[in-house]
Amino acid sequence: MIFMLTRILIISIFLISVNTLVCQGFNIDLKGHAACMPGNEYSDVWGYVDSQGQEYAIIGSALAINIYNVTDCSNPVLVQSFIDGANAIWRDYKTYGHYVYGVCDHTSGRPCYSGLQIINMNTLSYTNQTNVFTSAHNIFVDTAHARLYVAGSNIGGMLIYSLSNPANPVLIRHFPTSYIHDLYVRNNIVYASHGYNGYYIWDATNVNNIQLLASIDVTPGYNHSSWLNNAGTHAFSAEEVPRGLPIRVYQISGTGPGTSINYVHSFKEPLEVNDTGCRPHNPFVKDDSLFISYYEDGLQVFDISNPLQPKRIAWFDSYTAHNGQGYNLPQHDWKGHWGTYPFLPSGCILMSDITQGLYTLKLKVPADTSGTVSKITDARYSGAYFNSPAKGIVLTSPKGDCYRIKALPNGSIGAERIVCYLPNQQYTELHDNDFVLTDPRRKLVLKDNNGICRSVKINISGSLYGNAESYCPENEEATIKWDNTDLCIRSFTKGIILRGDNDLCYKIRVNNSGVLTITQLSDCP
Repeated sequence: MIFMLTRILIISIFLISVNTLVCQGFNIDLKGHAACMPGNEYSDVWGYVDSQGQEYAIIGSALAINIYNVTDCSNPVLVQSFIDGANAIWRDYKTYGHYVYGVCDHTSGRPCYSGLQIINMNTLSYTNQTNVFTSAHNIFVDTAHARLYVAGSNIGGMLIYSLSNPANPVLIRHFPTSYIHDLYVRNNIVYASHGYNGYYIWDATNVNNIQLLASIDVTPGYNHSSWLNNAGTHAFSAEEVPRGLPIRVYQISGTGPGTSINYVHSFKEPLEVNDTGCRPHNPFVKDDSLFISYYEDGLQVFDISNPLQPKRIAWFDSYTAHNGQGYNLPQHDWKGHWGTYPFLPSGCILMSDITQGLYTLKLKVPADTSGTVSKITDARYSGAYFNSPAKGIVLTSPKGDCYRIKALPNGSIGAERIVCYLPNQQYTELHDNDFVLTDPRRKLVLKDNNGICRSVKINISGSLYGNAESYCPENEEATIKWDNTDLCIRSFTKGIILRGDNDLCYKIRVNNSGVLTITQLSDCP
């Protein structure tokens, strides 16, 4: 819930009352949400654009294939649910032309016999083929070569179909190989995730003579799925099992004889504090951005313009029930974010969550506006007071971690990393503005763990300190009081602006290491 201040403030662009889901993200705007689909348990999501530019989401629920019109990203509208008789926790979709292709996989007590599912989006009609296989884990379409690849089917190996007639795909090769969990294909080259057997690159140009180009097996790890960067030089792989493995980066050289693959880097950015056990599921690359779906940590977006130095630029956490408790909780395992589709022309991002359904999002990565100031205080108010030692002003780092400013009993001012969003907690939020207290009469007062109220000060050398006050401003009419709640500044380019003891003004922010940075401003706002 959003906590309202003790005194209701009617001042321009001060504190913004927002839906609590805004707290669950960084540099991403939540646009829409849809759930209550047949079966109320969700799997993969994919996107489709028709000849008129209308945009659609295709999302699997336990009992159906569900199609939403998302042309208005803020208002997903259900178009059709195809209930196919399966009760499947695994569904996967890809598109070609005006067709959607789907598969579902079986598990104990939840059979799937649908085979290759085919939806004509022009007529919203459904057919399926069961003459080759009845269940499969994943599919991929190499659109440039009109081929559909099937992995993890009930008959094993890798299946390759021609889409020369998209309404009636024709099997052109059943290639026997070890189990493939997922695959990515570009220009007839198959980047195959063989689970515990590792990562393989196959040349399927000639389907009658498929060649192994390279393979690698970095243990421990279950090579779950991967995606290639645009240059084709690096693949990003999700290792789903065991819990807590990072995204692995493989350098790839060549697409023919002599192709090599080398493990060169790994990374992860857990949203929990003091727990690194987040579990990645599926990666997707669009231009220089890597979109990773994590079960517990939702969608994370990285700048991969340098593949060896990925930088997180955004995240949205759809599953928050475990937040603040760590990752290794049986009741929360195998829940959360399943897949992402970031390729719609409008920039509407599709996101599926196993228990929450479909989310539609828009990436909001701001330009660096650190040199600009947006003043948000009002002359009628002389200060700000946080009456709980466990609360204060929360700053956001450039990669989206949250740090609470703390007054310590020794008189110093520090920052502690916290989980950005906890369910059922009280928050006051500030977006795209600085918190400014530059009038000498105004004080930012925090309470330390000994119950002493300390005003946050900047000395003549430009360093922070906590000045002990003779009393706490509990009842001062001119002071804005935060009653057992944080004030969260959600933009990393914004911060706290104070006037120092030397009469100069400074901006306080936090870097990616959790260190408070103090920048002198040319003018006081």
